[in-house]
Amino acid sequence: MNQPAGQDHRIIVIVPHEPGQLAHIAGLLVEENINVEAIDGQLVGDLGVLILSTSDDDAALQILLRDNLRAVTSDALVFQIPDRPGALAGVVQLFEQNGLNVRTIHIIHRHGGTAVVAVTTDNDELASSLLDPDSLL
Repeated sequence: MNQPAGQDHRIIVIVPHEPGQLAHIAGLLVEENINVEAIDGQLVGDLGVLILSTSDDDAALQILLRDNLRAVTSDALVFQIPDRPGALAGVVQLFEQNGLNVRTIHIIHRHGGTAVVAVTTDNDELASSLLDPDSLL
């Protein structure tokens, strides 16, 4: 999934694939007078992955986190891996072999044999190029 065109910042939100999730998020933001300026979404198994750009990304992120939604900031590289021993180790070892330093890493969802991971590195462009393109969200 690509970042909304022309946007430097984004918020990635992982939600269950259930009716009303997008309406809930939109409602939370409108209550705080935050405008959604760009949105992209896709299904990944039983999850919805939304990429948002808003009129106030910092405030929007705090609102979403306060509501216990799984959300990460714009600089995170988000990808899926098999949820099994060694899968994450394989990714971080690949990064290490290519001289990448991991700054932050979060497993933001696990379900049905898949883990969704958000990571920031000192060179996210290189990190992205090392991953299977089909795994990127």
